[in-house]
Amino acid sequence: MSQGSLTSAEAPRNLSRVVPAEIADIFGHPPVLSTESREAYDALMAQLVLEWKPRNITEWIFVRDIADISWEILRHRRAIVNVFAISFKAALGSVLMDLLPEGVSLYYTVLALKEDWFKGPVEQAKVKAELAKYGVSPEGIVAQTYALRGNELDKLHRLLAVAEARRIAVTRNFNEYRTMSSPSEKPVINSEEIALVPDSA
Repeated sequence: MSQGSLTSAEAPRNLSRVVPAEIADIFGHPPVLSTESREAYDALMAQLVLEWKPRNITEWIFVRDIADISWEILRHRRAIVNVFAISFKAALGSVLMDLLPEGVSLYYTVLALKEDWFKGPVEQAKVKAELAKYGVSPEGIVAQTYALRGNELDKLHRLLAVAEARRIAVTRNFNEYRTMSSPSEKPVINSEEIALVPDSA
């Protein structure tokens, strides 16, 4: 194995780039935000290169498109999860306000229970017991999140669906291109060894 190369098993853990320098210059920087992991994107790209074994610039573009769209899909899915995480306390408070009997101390009782949820398992069990008195499980908090943040979640789910449809289309077009192209053309990359280029980010 030549110096500066890695096996398919090592590729996902390596921080180096997997695209040949002359193609990397054409591609430019990947669509990785400052809150995201460049190493994770590289691992995704490495696995796609090993799977598809691009043979020419057209196939490299297909692989890059699949990588970028897949990265976008993962971003949308993380965003959906984070909407629930960000909205959890508000949703819990809303559920408790609807369930608990009205009184002078209702606001402070709800405030204390909302904070208790995040203190530990013992305090969390106390909140669950309070919900259970009214026949509500913790899944009711998730349902309330849909009620509170339905528009945002709907938008994210539509973005996710569009991105998934785009990936299906690109993958189908790649397969059709492969069917029509010459089967004798050799891959640019070997499935057991990836040529690395320095990090130019």
